[in-house]
Amino acid sequence: MDQGLAALLGASVGVVGTVAASAITGWSARTHVADQARVDYAQWRRQARRDAYSAFLAPANEVRNTLKLAGRAFIGVRDTEEVDRRLQEAQGQLQLVQAAWASLAIEGPEAVEQAANGVRTALQSMHTTLLAWQDAPLNASDGNVYFVERHAVEVTTLSERLGTFTSAARVALDNPETSSTGRT
Repeated sequence: MDQGLAALLGASVGVVGTVAASAITGWSARTHVADQARVDYAQWRRQARRDAYSAFLAPANEVRNTLKLAGRAFIGVRDTEEVDRRLQEAQGQLQLVQAAWASLAIEGPEAVEQAANGVRTALQSMHTTLLAWQDAPLNASDGNVYFVERHAVEVTTLSERLGTFTSAARVALDNPETSSTGRT
């Protein structure tokens, strides 16, 4: 083989090697950028969900505490002013829960939204029971046992539903598939 042909062959191999290395580097860079974009999206999605879950849980706990205090104001000598004040306060807080639930419903996933809806409906039911109790006669012969028992059951139900919501939220936040792929 003469020197000219060997030089041409060597240069051709060098050019092919350079082009191949450049193509591999470009493909690798695009893959890395796509992977990083998926990771960034999953992290953003997780943070958005965490914020929505917290924005729901905070007012839900406030309403629960307010309604429990309203329920206590019925026991013994009914403190009508305290009951009225607490039920009005709870009404405003329920509106915050409703707004936070709407935002949470968008963020998903469905299991968390359903658990949050369970909390929301339990809070509304508890509020409705206390409003009905408020309208009951003060000196009922049974001491309004029905309302006392119903309120106690609703307090327990609400606690269970808050636990279910918290567990579902943790699962959604810890599971990268539900955090990065949208509503699953």
